[in-house]
Amino acid sequence: VLDDVAVTQQVIVETKWLSHDDIESDSFASVNPLKKVPALIVHDQQDTPFQLFESSVIMGYLEDIVPKSVLKMTDDNSTAEDRALVSLIVRCHDLYIASPNCTKPNFSHTQGCMYLDPIPTAFTPARRTMNIQTRAGKVGEIYKQLRWLEENGKFTPYLGGDRLTHADVTWFPTAVFMELLLPLVFDWTPIFVAGDEDEGDGATIAATIRQKEFPRLGGWFRKCLATDMCFVETRREIRGTLLNQKERGRFAAVKDTVEAHSEEFKWKYV
Repeated sequence: VLDDVAVTQQVIVETKWLSHDDIESDSFASVNPLKKVPALIVHDQQDTPFQLFESSVIMGYLEDIVPKSVLKMTDDNSTAEDRALVSLIVRCHDLYIASPNCTKPNFSHTQGCMYLDPIPTAFTPARRTMNIQTRAGKVGEIYKQLRWLEENGKFTPYLGGDRLTHADVTWFPTAVFMELLLPLVFDWTPIFVAGDEDEGDGATIAATIRQKEFPRLGGWFRKCLATDMCFVETRREIRGTLLNQKERGRFAAVKDTVEAHSEEFKWKYV
């Protein structure tokens, strides 16, 4: 929720965590009819709500109302090619990783293969369950998109060049999901590792550094965490939620179905 009165002074955004029940509710559908996160409600001085959804649209709006946004790419600080690459990286993420492009039951985003259950559970309603063929195809799609990003990002040191852009803030939260779930569910060698001493598995960190398929993505992830506390806090919140769900039994059904079909489909790509 964004208060329009505050925009002329500073941007104050009130955030709210939503459960699956919240997202499925009629009240949330009135904000985002697709029943997806994120969504943004802006209140103007007449208290007339202005509502937006889709991550890239919301980011673009927030950037437009902050004149000195560090993410803003202009003719003065970037080239047309720079801006096009950042847009392409965001577009590939949003289309091929984070969106099902359909609101009908059992159409799900690619990243859902890491955590959507094969049968209805407390974490996955029936309309979001995923069959084994779809899951296997989506795991392969994750690998394909990560390979493209590894080969086409600039990594100097950020995805779009020498400055933070929408590309970094788009991909980073998804990378946090992948950091935990790709090794946990599909037994991938870790691509993304923070290197925290308190969580630190020295062998895991060493394996990540040694893995040769995604060295630039792994380095970018660590660079983000070392550069800005916003990335650290984002990772803490997402990872904390996922670990809490793991303790409550989430991901077990996905792991079981993957193991049951280990000879039939390819799951481990790294």
